[in-house]
Amino acid sequence: MRRRRAILAYVGLLAAAALKAQATAESAPTPTPTPKPEKPAEKPISYVEGRGIVFRTPDNMFEGSLGFNLQTRYTNFDIDDRFGGIDANQFRVRRFKLFMNGFFFDPRLTWRLQLAFESSVASRTLDDAWLGWKFADAAQIQMGQYKTPYSRQELYNDGVLQFPERSLATDAFKPSRDEGFMAFGSFCKGLFTYQAGVFGGTGQSNLRTNESVMPVVRLVANPIGTMGASEADIQNHKEPALSFGANGFTNTLRKLTDVAFEADLNYAGPAGWLGRNVGLFQLGEKVDIKSWGVDAQFKWHGFSLQGEGFWGQAEGQTSGVRLYAYGYYVQGGYFILPEKLDIAGRYSYVDYNRSVARGGFAVISAATSYYFRRNSLKVVLDYSRTHRKRPNGEPANDNAFIVQAQLMP
Repeated sequence: MRRRRAILAYVGLLAAAALKAQATAESAPTPTPTPKPEKPAEKPISYVEGRGIVFRTPDNMFEGSLGFNLQTRYTNFDIDDRFGGIDANQFRVRRFKLFMNGFFFDPRLTWRLQLAFESSVASRTLDDAWLGWKFADAAQIQMGQYKTPYSRQELYNDGVLQFPERSLATDAFKPSRDEGFMAFGSFCKGLFTYQAGVFGGTGQSNLRTNESVMPVVRLVANPIGTMGASEADIQNHKEPALSFGANGFTNTLRKLTDVAFEADLNYAGPAGWLGRNVGLFQLGEKVDIKSWGVDAQFKWHGFSLQGEGFWGQAEGQTSGVRLYAYGYYVQGGYFILPEKLDIAGRYSYVDYNRSVARGGFAVISAATSYYFRRNSLKVVLDYSRTHRKRPNGEPANDNAFIVQAQLMP
């Protein structure tokens, strides 16, 4: 009996303790959960090297960047005095470009605007003005005014060139900017890229309405690595990078005057393979043009090597005159001080008319560049010697020495 009472008393004590603990827990305040740290919001204004000042709206519906490229230059010219040449000095603002780009409403809807204030020609003020849409890496479109996809060197921005100017061959064969529509994209994680467009065929800010257009195609294979956004190996590739490209276009232009075609395109201008031979064709006749080229580029541990070959063919529809031209360049450089001091050499040659003996030009160039802050702030020293063959006389040799400073935040 006593044992039963003891067990009941023990059970009662346990029940009372449990009830007391429950009451205490119910009366205690509910603990507040520790809040998770919020992701810091992106700054509405920031600086991104290569793009400039970047603006963003809090709802991520708009992003725009504002930057510029300012190149100031001194040049000393030494023109061969055997043919009436003189020495001359020149100070100039070689380039002053203001550029803006970003997206509206959706990151896939991109845009770009670039203005060139160094030009005294009003039609040359507007460089780029385009809209683009990205469906996928392999399917993107772009419409407006921009560089046509022809020549590896031409497609590099002015501010990331290894020399103050592009090669003689590139300037002689490139179409440069035009208005049009282009599809482009990449496959296999950038192993293959393509650009295919249809353009007006008369050049920058130059409208034409007729039956002909200028189709342009460029294909690139990158079997090893990626090139980066600079001609010199400023990225100091730890692994070798190799790229091959090919491009071509066709066009039809009318000869408007004794000295000019209807286009504002480099190859049809005074420095172009077609423009230098405008006198071969009849006034008012249409000229059918074909041009193509191949290129390659290699980078590794500060060493860079690239080259391009170009060919051009033109035929007058009325006169039947045929013109053939070709050109090429080879360019290499090496960073003596990684990512800081680069030395480079280049050889370029153009035969503007293969039917004329001794009608070619050759340019040998050497340059050294010091990068204070990559391409955002650099100084370039360049020496070039131009060998001008003369069909009816001795060749002429011209020299030029350039000092150029660049600021491109």
